[in-house]
Amino acid sequence: MAEEKKEEQAKIDTNKQEKLKDKIESQNKDDQVKQLEPAELRKELSNKNSDYVFRLQKELELQGKLSQAEAASKVDEILPQLVVAQHHGQPASTYYNMAPKLKAADMLKPKVRTAADIPFWQYAVDSALLYIAIFVGLFGVIALFQTNQKASAQSSQMGILTLLVVGAMMGVFMTKYNEWVIPAQTGNKKIPWTKLILGMVAMLAILFVLIWVLSIPALRVINPVLSGFANIIVAAVAYGLRWLFRRHYQIIGSVFTPTVKSK
Repeated sequence: MAEEKKEEQAKIDTNKQEKLKDKIESQNKDDQVKQLEPAELRKELSNKNSDYVFRLQKELELQGKLSQAEAASKVDEILPQLVVAQHHGQPASTYYNMAPKLKAADMLKPKVRTAADIPFWQYAVDSALLYIAIFVGLFGVIALFQTNQKASAQSSQMGILTLLVVGAMMGVFMTKYNEWVIPAQTGNKKIPWTKLILGMVAMLAILFVLIWVLSIPALRVINPVLSGFANIIVAAVAYGLRWLFRRHYQIIGSVFTPTVKSK
């Protein structure tokens, strides 16, 4: 009885190993397919899928008023997933569950950008420009309320270069901070509080060092204290650049209202 159980268990283990081996081999084949050139992928298509691709490309040309090369380029983008699905027994019509005409219409729809599509550097630049506009604008408003230009310069010990650097660094730091405390934005795990505190301390230390270095009298030539009106102009320019940047890259959310990225 014990020997029969051992033999049965051995068969089960063997079956599991074979299934795992088949799964790994299948994954390796799928990975190899993704590395093929479009011309090679087209050769891999079955007759049924070749006909689907041919009609899809014609629909793209007709509906989207695309050239033959542009339509072919769009089709090339989906060839890897189509061939992988074919290897798993799914023809294009089943995999997409759409006729070529409907699939073409779907491919031609303008894609709505989500938070998941926005890389860190774009959020960082957006935040940096916003903080620059806030910092420089705030110092400009304060300077305007001073009784005279001399008092304004004395009360504002930060030159324009200091304000620009500090604002930019704060924007980058706060963008990173949002990633730490809102891990759903990047799919990362929430970092421990100890690391979060150490990270913030390191950020503040870097800021203090930058402020100290830029306050050296020898750098006053490239780091002058501007008048209140001049600071407000710089702040307006920074905000204008931010508006253009956000419009160009279709940024959604901000450092103050972070948008959670869907997984």
